[in-house]
Amino acid sequence: MEIPAALAPGATPLVACLLWLIVLIVALRKMNWKALRGVSVNVFCGAVVGLLLLWRIDVSVAPGLGFHFLGVTVLTLMFGWQIAMIGISLVTLVVTFGLQGDLSVWPLNSLIFGILPIMVSYGVYRMVQRQLPHHIFIYIFLCAFFGSMLAASVSVFASVGFLVLSGAYPSTYINETYLPFLPLYLFPEGLLNGFLTTVFIGLRPTWLSTFDDTPLRG
Repeated sequence: MEIPAALAPGATPLVACLLWLIVLIVALRKMNWKALRGVSVNVFCGAVVGLLLLWRIDVSVAPGLGFHFLGVTVLTLMFGWQIAMIGISLVTLVVTFGLQGDLSVWPLNSLIFGILPIMVSYGVYRMVQRQLPHHIFIYIFLCAFFGSMLAASVSVFASVGFLVLSGAYPSTYINETYLPFLPLYLFPEGLLNGFLTTVFIGLRPTWLSTFDDTPLRG
């Protein structure tokens, strides 16, 4: 589900690189560096390696059109959006280099398949945290399960929109050969993130920096 360099025409890689740098600088500036003391380097490295293995399981319809588990929602719930963006940039770097050997599309893939779903996942989490009671089942089903499906769907439609606007594929081709399989992909994505979040809550709740079941005060 990565966009190859051949489907990124003109100045697209340069524009994507600039946007990616801006987002990464904002993430670094807003990061709570004191909170990093509580982040286990081993856990972070393990999460990055786990995502690398997960992203290698890819079902491709055509170049740039495929499905693989993202897993970025559980990464966001574990470390917050700032550290998650750094982690997903490392993942897309290795995947892009390994598949295409062309680093020019690394920022583009990081934006569409990493940073964008991270922003959606964190947005869902913040909305749930502010508007609903702090409850374990609300956290699992809305933040992890629903949030991951929404994040994955936004990522897919962003990549499809880019490929159509760039002239790589006509919209009719994508509608007939790619999008009909989207529901078969979204539910397993939600199930995976929800399952991992449930396991972490049960066994290693400290790995989830966003988890808080303290009741809201009136």
